[in-house]
Amino acid sequence: MENNMLKGFDENTSFISQPVEKEKPEYSKAETLLSVFVLIASFCFVRYVLFHAMGFITTAVFIAIISAAIIYMKKKECEFSRFNKVFAAVLYIFSLVFSITANSLVKNLDAAFLIGAGAYFVYSVGASSDKIDRFLPYAMFKAIFEYPFSHIGTQASITSDSLSNSKTGSNAKLIILGLIITVPLTAIVASLLMSADDGLERMLSGIYDKIFREEFWNIILQLIVAVPCSLYLFGLFYSNSHRNGLIALNEQVCTQKLYNMRAISNLVVYTAVTPICILYVLFFISQAGYFLSAFTKSLPEGFTYADYARRGFFELFAVALINLGVLCFMSLFSKKAGREKPSALKFYSVLLSAFTLVLIATAMSKMVMYISKYGLTALRFYTSWFMVLLAMIFVLIIIKQFRFDMKFSKHLAVVFTLMFGLLCFSRPEAVIARYNIEMYKSGNLEELDTDTIMRMSDDAVLTAYNEGVITSEDISEFHEHNYSADADKLRYFNISSVILETRSH
Repeated sequence: MENNMLKGFDENTSFISQPVEKEKPEYSKAETLLSVFVLIASFCFVRYVLFHAMGFITTAVFIAIISAAIIYMKKKECEFSRFNKVFAAVLYIFSLVFSITANSLVKNLDAAFLIGAGAYFVYSVGASSDKIDRFLPYAMFKAIFEYPFSHIGTQASITSDSLSNSKTGSNAKLIILGLIITVPLTAIVASLLMSADDGLERMLSGIYDKIFREEFWNIILQLIVAVPCSLYLFGLFYSNSHRNGLIALNEQVCTQKLYNMRAISNLVVYTAVTPICILYVLFFISQAGYFLSAFTKSLPEGFTYADYARRGFFELFAVALINLGVLCFMSLFSKKAGREKPSALKFYSVLLSAFTLVLIATAMSKMVMYISKYGLTALRFYTSWFMVLLAMIFVLIIIKQFRFDMKFSKHLAVVFTLMFGLLCFSRPEAVIARYNIEMYKSGNLEELDTDTIMRMSDDAVLTAYNEGVITSEDISEFHEHNYSADADKLRYFNISSVILETRSH
């Protein structure tokens, strides 16, 4: 009976289904080396960008990361177009900003610019792009968020596989396990011995103070923050060199998304914008004499220079930003827009842009008058720079109404990069100090506020020293006040600070 039941079955037949092992991806030596480099670079980035202000070291960190990206992408046989080569040169140039200026705000803005532009550079190389994407916001989203986070855990997998497949890695795991076990026991024994002997207590306390001082805990915190940064940076490199399974940017899909956003009737848009335009006309008529005074450099009756320049400047600035938002809203949500944009919508776009340009010109004229009387400050400099940038954007918007095929994203990116380069490489606080000193020496400025200059970065202080308005003793006092901690000196590793350091001795 039993033999009949088993008849026809092979003795090796398995009645239990075997689990199918998931095939592990194979990583090349380039990925392993990249993983190690990225971890080190991420720690340097956290330490010399996020935790400390920046100088020569930060320039070296960004240059190293950019170079590693180029080498790795070439290793993966990605093609570098002429556009990508120029893009890489721009990134290298902006990496120098940390070394030529001591201005913290400029360096922080430059760091943000390099992070965003660097992510887009790697994305562009992976896509073999030969120009700036027409749908730049969508491309930037993919470059900064979608692609890197799609492989956020890849570096951890590579590290785990490398440790599992090597004898050194296995030994490292055992050593770490042994340390985890022995640390609590060692701490208990040390505590008992310290209670029993005063000499040992002093010895161990001294060792503890030297090792576990504040800088030690700063390094531990920096290492913790460096881990997610490393995972992100590796995911950025890896995803753009292994695009299988990732959704590429499709212009037709982007066009359809924009088309789907057009839900508001053009008549509603015209009705909403018309009162604003009428209000501008009435505003300009009623304030014609007031505004013309800004261009003729004459004060309206009853105003001082300070009152005239300050009154309404930031309100006009806010109105310009609101108008930019209204124009974006009109272009994105009007039912008939884009290539089929009717003449009426073009007219309102041009009219609103023209009104805004007049407001910007008026605000800038008032600011120039104020600066010529009271000198430059950081707020006046940065606000004026941004107003000029806004004016250029509105000019591009006007041109776009008559030339639909104009690559707006390309021109906007170029204009912004040039203006941002002007901001970074002009060393704003040096410009501010030089302008105020020249105004004072020519008699156009009644008083030179050296205290304000000394509170600025080394760019301004060095300029003031070269112009002879402060002495080496003032610089020494400035250094004693600002260079109180050795670790904090890292932020002063730039050309201005090095020259200023030598002048103070």
